[in-house]
Amino acid sequence: GLLTMALERLGFEVSKRDDRLTLLGRDTYGYYGSGSYDTKTGRLELDGGWEVNEIKRAYSGQIIESQARKFGWQLQWSTNKAGHREANVLRRG
Repeated sequence: GLLTMALERLGFEVSKRDDRLTLLGRDTYGYYGSGSYDTKTGRLELDGGWEVNEIKRAYSGQIIESQARKFGWQLQWSTNKAGHREANVLRRG
């Protein structure tokens, strides 16, 4: 799904078992840590050191790209002053 693609884009290894995603990746300090996401409850559990807002931004980006594909929109990505990605929709005609 979109969350899995977002996590993989951030460099996590993601595996799915039943209704749970298991995550393995480097935290903001460069150490390996683990986490999980329960697809039934929506609960995300992470070891300390991971930047949750980075995960939220990556997931939001996947949603934007998914909807752009669905509606045939062209996106142009840029980086804003805060260092985060921004999507601009390019209009046709």
